[in-house]
Amino acid sequence: QTYPIRSLFPPLLHQTVQKIPGGPNAQVAVGSAVILGLCAVPVFGKDTKRGHDLFSQEKPQAIVESQERLQKEAREAWKKSVEETKKE
Repeated sequence: QTYPIRSLFPPLLHQTVQKIPGGPNAQVAVGSAVILGLCAVPVFGKDTKRGHDLFSQEKPQAIVESQERLQKEAREAWKKSVEETKKE
């Protein structure tokens, strides 16, 4: 049994969907893509720092910067020790 689309959607939404070219399958595909896109806006439009939101698996920016600084200092110390051993 099929249900008319008009009974499932408000009239304005039905008129908007009908303007999409193609058959009902194309209209459903475009509508689904639009809804999924709207649901993704909060995820990609966030203004929180890296690694600070609830489900983030990234390292916070401050930790990344401190690790890079420590690695740079370790490399410089290593280069200095290599130069000192070459002088001897």
